[in-house]
Amino acid sequence: MRKFTESSALVPFPDLPIELIREILDFAAFSGSKTSLSLTLVSSTFRIWTVPILYSTVVLRTASDVKSFLHALSSPYAFDSPLVLPVPLSQHVKHLAIFALGPLQHIEKIISRCSNVQSLACGFSLASYASINLKLPAATVVEIPFQTQIIERHLLGLSCRDSIPFSLLSQDTTHLHAQISSLQVLLSLLQMHKQLPILSHLALRIPSTLLATRHSASLFFKSLEEYNGNISTILVLITDRSEASFNEWDVAKSMSDGKVVIERASASAVSQWENTSIIGKGSLWASADAEVERRIRNSS
Repeated sequence: MRKFTESSALVPFPDLPIELIREILDFAAFSGSKTSLSLTLVSSTFRIWTVPILYSTVVLRTASDVKSFLHALSSPYAFDSPLVLPVPLSQHVKHLAIFALGPLQHIEKIISRCSNVQSLACGFSLASYASINLKLPAATVVEIPFQTQIIERHLLGLSCRDSIPFSLLSQDTTHLHAQISSLQVLLSLLQMHKQLPILSHLALRIPSTLLATRHSASLFFKSLEEYNGNISTILVLITDRSEASFNEWDVAKSMSDGKVVIERASASAVSQWENTSIIGKGSLWASADAEVERRIRNSS
């Protein structure tokens, strides 16, 4: 058996460039939240490196989660502490999911403070949120920028059960994903171009019975594209489990430009958001974009 003396003990990172050490730690931190938490306890430098990764994706499932996270965002900094971060904690959040139903006032404070969020998933009732005059972050878009940053809004669960208050959504939204259960809410999408002028991607999680016939589905999507000229991909996620129901909804072949892609929905919209919001896991629209591009190549 080999014996190690104190002088020959292994060094964690022997003679490695600081950039490579950072890459190793980033890889470890992205592997899971438990690893990220452990790394924050190693040293002040490791903490500064790891916290942005740890808080890049935040999921709040209960009212207790909402209150605890708001408390963390509200905690005063001790600026003379070596553990203080260069920027506020809220600015590290890039993917935020709030599946708790409230408290709505707390939710508004969290959303307003996390101003760098690119993907926001809402599971609380937006109708109730709007009824007490609460606001989601909004930006006024004067013209379509040359390179638009991707801003996703995912309306899941109870968020748009009764209606979609488009006035709550930021006008710089480029990707919208909505879980819809009624024809009235589905048809309201024909008016969304007034509030979402640069929307390029739409995903609809719906049952196959929502639009009764192939003809009515085709008319709806053609009207949707006419009103929303910037849309490049429409992903339809069918929630039915039966093969017959899914086949009835294969309307993409009848579309003149092939922007509509039909896929079977995953069992859980929440789990799907979590999987696609983690760095390196891709996008909800990735496969649909690839299919639309394939159709364009074939048609030319």
